[in-house]
Amino acid sequence: MEDNNNILNEQATDEEQLENQEEIWSPHQPKPKPLFELTKGDNLFAICMLVASIFLSVFGIFGGFSFGYLISMVMFISVFTVYFIKCKNISIFPLLCIALSLGNSAVFITTTNGSVKFFGVVISFMLLVVGTYGLAFGKTAGNRATFGIIGSALSTMGNIGVSVKSLLSGYEGSKKSVGKVMLGLLCAIPVLFVVVPLLIKSDDAFSGMMSNIFNGSGNGFLTILKAVFGAVLSLFVIAYGFSLKFSRTSPAKQAKSYSIDTVCMVSFLSAIAACYLLYLFSQLAYFFSAFKGFLPNQDITYSEYARKGFFEMCIIAVINLVLVFLSLLFAKKQDGKVSVGIRVITTFIAVFTLMIIATAISKMVLYISEYGMTILRITTSAFMVFLAVTFLAVILRIYLNNINIVKTTLVTAGIIILVLGTVNVNSVCAKYNYNAYKSSATDKIDVEAMYNLGDEGVPYLAKLACSKNKDVANDAKHYLAKAYMEDYFVNMHFAEGFDTKALKQRQKYKSFSYFSLPQSRAYNVLYAFLDKNPQFDKVCLEYYSSRDSIYDLW
Repeated sequence: MEDNNNILNEQATDEEQLENQEEIWSPHQPKPKPLFELTKGDNLFAICMLVASIFLSVFGIFGGFSFGYLISMVMFISVFTVYFIKCKNISIFPLLCIALSLGNSAVFITTTNGSVKFFGVVISFMLLVVGTYGLAFGKTAGNRATFGIIGSALSTMGNIGVSVKSLLSGYEGSKKSVGKVMLGLLCAIPVLFVVVPLLIKSDDAFSGMMSNIFNGSGNGFLTILKAVFGAVLSLFVIAYGFSLKFSRTSPAKQAKSYSIDTVCMVSFLSAIAACYLLYLFSQLAYFFSAFKGFLPNQDITYSEYARKGFFEMCIIAVINLVLVFLSLLFAKKQDGKVSVGIRVITTFIAVFTLMIIATAISKMVLYISEYGMTILRITTSAFMVFLAVTFLAVILRIYLNNINIVKTTLVTAGIIILVLGTVNVNSVCAKYNYNAYKSSATDKIDVEAMYNLGDEGVPYLAKLACSKNKDVANDAKHYLAKAYMEDYFVNMHFAEGFDTKALKQRQKYKSFSYFSLPQSRAYNVLYAFLDKNPQFDKVCLEYYSSRDSIYDLW
């Protein structure tokens, strides 16, 4: 009887285990992801990323994309580097990406150019993602593997829930939990919505302190909203960090090779190459009299020659880059090499593209020498240099399998953005055009274009305002007054006066996150100009109030 009872008890126990398993695991439910086994270092990483994300939101994204953005990116890069630096044997490439990401973030205090800042954000983000992936997993080889890093980063969004649960569960069996602390802080935010504005209204000292900290970031209510946005952003960043460290992300491995038939690809590329050969044949008209009949019977001006075909050549260069890259990526390979025919044709297309890039750059140099510099002319030329370096990498990749075009392109883009931001393309344009005017290389100068350069153009507007040419001087005074009243005194309508003292007050109480070197220099130039022209601020005030032409007020 006892044996039978034991057997029945064992059967009952087995049945209970099966029932429990059926309750936990259902064929219709996905298997839950295991929690991260977090350490004190992981929780410290989460805290640092929460602080950095809130700082990025308040003082970076919503703070003018200047000094505040640089500080927040330094925080992100430093924390990621310390968090992953001991995980693997680090190669040079991830460190280079991290360094370039930091450099691209620094351009936000060296220039006010919107295009440079935009691409600085994009490139610095991509460099940081590729760099942190390299720190976590080591080397990645191949163009497809490098492309896969971005997809790998996006896949970590699915680990936000398990990251939050892991933070709330504590670490190493401890009852303490940073996640619970973070949850408590988030729950305090609604109360702060009510308390902080009341404290600001109740006490002038506290109000002044909060104004010094958050001035330029909006009122208290908006600042708290920005902080909430940063807290939400931190969930993505923390999940990304945990996923990389604990290898819970889709690794950027070499994807399955999809290839296109060699004969089909050779035929396609041959048609493109034949068109380019015909173009080169037509160019003989410029060198041999026997081919003069190809040229149209019309005169062409210097400017028309310099401009003609430039942007068309840029588009052709981009198209050729895509064609050659995809051809090398999807061509059938034997022993890791594409067929001789594809190599020959892609080499010809790449060399032809380098020729038209060189022609386009030479035309732009002629155009700039005759008509001056603009931001578009410089940035477009920089883009052509980027394409030239990329095509050199493509040519090497045709014959050397260990050349990674994607990595080369990413690093080249980072270096070019860093150079454009460091030399400050706006300042270069302003200085070049001013010097050309002063040296009598040209008797014309576009003063409005100088104003449109922003902070970098103000120092040269002040110089032109003292020009012996009355028309140029009046134009410069007009736009200097416009900058003075509408740019540097924005949101200062409550000021008692628009004199030097008020301007210094405006600069003093402007949030530190908006600081940039060009803006600081522009303020100093305005102070010096006001000292030499004490009546200028009164004329500006009349201009600002009446909206009349500045010519009638001088």
